[in-house]
Amino acid sequence: MIGRPMLLEAMMKLIRAVRPRVMVVIETEANHNAPDFGHRFVEALFTVGGYFDSLATCMEGNEEARAAVESWYLNDRIRNVLVAEGEERVIRDVKIRVWRKYFARFGMLEIPVRGLALQHANLVIRRSPYAASCLMALDYKSLMIGWKDVPLLFVSAWKFMKAIPH
Repeated sequence: MIGRPMLLEAMMKLIRAVRPRVMVVIETEANHNAPDFGHRFVEALFTVGGYFDSLATCMEGNEEARAAVESWYLNDRIRNVLVAEGEERVIRDVKIRVWRKYFARFGMLEIPVRGLALQHANLVIRRSPYAASCLMALDYKSLMIGWKDVPLLFVSAWKFMKAIPH
């Protein structure tokens, strides 16, 4: 919804009106919203490269399923990020630092991802045969997840302050 700020703002107001205790955001950690092709290309190269490499490693021996995932998910994503312009480009990922600024406008505070959630994530990764290639790190209060040294996703938790700061 980054490309449709009016809709995003309306959704944020609706969420605030519902008054959730916590809002969890899981989002791609990449800047696919750059106006020029060069920046989007470089960012997409690293992000999508991380996905391709992880799929090739984790789905080795299951080439048919891997090809299906790549064509179903990554093909459209690459095409949209690199080729589409204007309203046709619907994938406009932004990094956690952009979301932090945006959520602050709506009086939201970032809650640390820690405790049992972090322990469970560590356990899942340690039990994986691919643990050495997994990236899991804290970025301020959010959890960054990636492949090798490439951040791919972030998981963050947010709560509304009583009043919106001006």
